[in-house]
Amino acid sequence: MPQQKHIQQKLANLRQHLVLLLQQTNALNSRGSTTLQSVIKRLSTPGDVKLQDYQANPLADLLPQIKKANATLPLMCQNMVNKVIDLADDLPWYQRPVVNNQSFMASHVNAQIIGPEGLEVRQDLIVGVTLMRPNIDYPDHHHEPEELYLVLSDGRWRQGNGDWHTPGLGSLVYNSSDLMHGMKSVNTPLFAIWCLPLDKPFTPFSTSISGPIGPSPTA
Repeated sequence: MPQQKHIQQKLANLRQHLVLLLQQTNALNSRGSTTLQSVIKRLSTPGDVKLQDYQANPLADLLPQIKKANATLPLMCQNMVNKVIDLADDLPWYQRPVVNNQSFMASHVNAQIIGPEGLEVRQDLIVGVTLMRPNIDYPDHHHEPEELYLVLSDGRWRQGNGDWHTPGLGSLVYNSSDLMHGMKSVNTPLFAIWCLPLDKPFTPFSTSISGPIGPSPTA
């Protein structure tokens, strides 16, 4: 019970800080702004903490590099990265299965912090994190829920058939419903948070590191 309360406090601090960070952004179109406000509103309500036994993060060796690069970020972004890293040992890490792409499979990992399969369990919102080794492409993919990526490292992003672009540290990338999108790391690890408001049950295809566990996140 003391551990659960400790994690509840960490999650509450993370939610509060994420709201403050998201509120600083005003460079989205009208649909993106509506999604942003929906995410902010849902973050004001906590879910239940669910502690489970998960395999350790297979890319934990990236965390020292991410901490070092984090020193170049704006202070609020630094704090956001640190709050996620502080929860890293308790997160339900998984790898998105992609056929015939072993390089990607070995070089990325995701976790739901908040969501149906998250550390904080709820059905109306997903907040997740992605880590990738340098010079790795995250394959193009799409999903019905709208999505906001919070960019917390160098990296490149693409939507549909558009050009690759660099959003900038601390920026938001808005993906509308079912929009094909992808990202890739450059010569440093990629670290990004993604937020999806859920208005109906959502079951994408993903696999936990230790095997299938049912509905899992989208990234």
